[in-house]
Amino acid sequence: MESGHLFGAPTASAAHSTGGGLASVTLALILIVALIWGIAWIFRRWRGLPMGGAQGRIQVLAQHSLGVKERCVLVRIGATDILIGIAPGNVRTLHVFPEGASTDAPPTPASDGSKLPNFKDLLMRSLGK
Repeated sequence: MESGHLFGAPTASAAHSTGGGLASVTLALILIVALIWGIAWIFRRWRGLPMGGAQGRIQVLAQHSLGVKERCVLVRIGATDILIGIAPGNVRTLHVFPEGASTDAPPTPASDGSKLPNFKDLLMRSLGK
């Protein structure tokens, strides 16, 4: 009975195969992570692309966050502008602007050059200095 072969030290080829196995598992893991990252990148880019024949018919003019998950969006469909409120599980029309109504931002008031007093100046004036 040759018990030396059953309980003997592993041969050199068995030791090398363990290191090669670790390298191949590591390489496979890196490839899987890269594949998942690539698919996520493609979906993020794809989400912004127009779909079907509606290309250019719906335009988002402006949007404003009202809370963590709530926002209002001004969209133009054809020649009509619509203000939409969006919340989790809820989309509502807030206002429909008639055709030809201006939904552009109001002009900023022109600065007349007068400087408003700052806190330090007001404090010094109230202390009589």
